[in-house]
Amino acid sequence: MNAIRARLATMAGSRMKSWFPTTAYPLVVSAPMDFVTNPRLAAEVTKAGGFGFIQGGRDFSPDSPVLKKLEEQLTQAREHLGSSLDKAATAPGSPLPIGVAFVNYAESIKHFSNTVVPILQRHRPAAVWLFAPSPDAPETMPNVIKALRSKRSEWNPRIVVQVGSVAAARDAATHGADIIVAQGIDAGGHQWASGAGIVSLVPEIADMLRDEFPDREIPVWAAGGIVDGRGVAAALALGAEGAVLGTRYMVATESDAQDFKRKAILSTSDGGANTVKSQLHDHIQGNTSWPDVYDGRAIVTPTYQDHAAGVPLDENTKRFKAAKEGGDVSRMVTWSGTGVGLIKEELPAAEITRQVREGALKVIGRFKSSL
Repeated sequence: MNAIRARLATMAGSRMKSWFPTTAYPLVVSAPMDFVTNPRLAAEVTKAGGFGFIQGGRDFSPDSPVLKKLEEQLTQAREHLGSSLDKAATAPGSPLPIGVAFVNYAESIKHFSNTVVPILQRHRPAAVWLFAPSPDAPETMPNVIKALRSKRSEWNPRIVVQVGSVAAARDAATHGADIIVAQGIDAGGHQWASGAGIVSLVPEIADMLRDEFPDREIPVWAAGGIVDGRGVAAALALGAEGAVLGTRYMVATESDAQDFKRKAILSTSDGGANTVKSQLHDHIQGNTSWPDVYDGRAIVTPTYQDHAAGVPLDENTKRFKAAKEGGDVSRMVTWSGTGVGLIKEELPAAEITRQVREGALKVIGRFKSSL
């Protein structure tokens, strides 16, 4: 296993290692999930050789409590990393080996440069992840990237952009993205309403980046339906240089996911049939802020079954609220990818990271030995 690791680390993984020195090959990334990820979880992933992200929110107005929370989370992340990594990686003022993600569709994104960038300058996260610009404000993504670039020399974060199509990947690369997250429709949580799975999406994006941006060498991270080493190995074969896992980390012991979500994930199988993409998952909770080009994948509940049977949203919402008020969690929304049926137990985030990475190496090793 060590010999395999050494040989593979000199390949595509060497670039990720040079950009993120605390990581091991193959790169396993924990997704920035709202109400799930936290500084401890992200730090544990990083300490285990992966790369952890926290969620930075979507309200960037000057008086937003999100800003205070962001400051606190970044401070806590460095504290959780403590002395477990090389001192140079965690010393005050050094780049923080943690990433932070931001949702971009809200109008308050116009304040990003003045309210968020100064916080990032102070804490120096190694990566900044951007997702979900409003289709009505195409200038959003280039403006945010420009704001980050203007301060880049001070800590040089890698700019990660999550996309769901080749066209969106092209736009992101044009605007200066360093890394493209190719999110397939097997992913849990929010995503493009129309898209493809990673089997076709990742190689097509990788080919486009190679052909149209030959001087940039922009890597791709695959996201969507990946929960174990087999999925990571497959992502690498498709042309990715890293794999993003979300649903798997929802049941990490450090996760902020509520108990009913953990139980739903651990008890759900056949994820292609028992999860579904729909805007209903947001609308039933009273959240109508997401633009129509986005929806989300979650575990099928009686609420969705009623929706599919033609129950109007108003009536369905009444049923949802009544169940919630009565302590019935069967109608609650649990975001989940189609790989949910492969998740069998809760584990510490560090153990998940190591198991997934070692599992990928074993798969690759088996293929190499059969050649």
